[in-house]
Amino acid sequence: MPPDISLFCQRCSEYLSSTVEDGARIEFIRSELPHLLLNQSLFAKVLHNMVEGEKYPDLQHSTMFDNELLLYADRSRLFSLRLFLWAPGEYTPVHDHNSWGVIGPVSGELEVFNYSREDAGSREGYARLVEIERLRLLPGETAFTLPLNKGIHKTGNPTQETILSLSLYGNPLPRGYINGFDIATCSIYQILAPKMKKTQLAIQALHSLMNSKRGGQK
Repeated sequence: MPPDISLFCQRCSEYLSSTVEDGARIEFIRSELPHLLLNQSLFAKVLHNMVEGEKYPDLQHSTMFDNELLLYADRSRLFSLRLFLWAPGEYTPVHDHNSWGVIGPVSGELEVFNYSREDAGSREGYARLVEIERLRLLPGETAFTLPLNKGIHKTGNPTQETILSLSLYGNPLPRGYINGFDIATCSIYQILAPKMKKTQLAIQALHSLMNSKRGGQK
């Protein structure tokens, strides 16, 4: 791990372990993260490591999105630091979060769409969202997100170049998935990490296979 990342994460760990209020934690990270976001030579080295197949960062570590890499995970699960690589025009689906987080671009522009949930949440699988904010962040600028319905957003790359962004997320809720939202149909669906999705599908397929075998033996 590069010393700049290690020292940054050490400062974050010391502060977050001594502070319980999420608002204060977010403000601290928003004051610290720009020091990394503006260090493009650091991320040139990280990218070089990836191209050369070095051990850091670990490309095999399971993540929620396929353009995401884990740079650091605090042993006490206080926070994690993640790097995202965005192809031209690439965006996430509209989704919520299991924790608070601070995000910002290392290069290019990062676009953020924030949404408010307007329904009461009483209908299963239904959500009516309204866009309330649209941001375009430049390197060194940050935005934040909150858990569950308070942090529904979409992020991505509005440019014609491949860009990088960083996200620092706090201690996650033990949910195991995040919610995706289809604005056109007002529907909600689960987004699973690829490893978890494969395991869940294997369980479902095994259940179907065993039921099929029982039916064939009658």
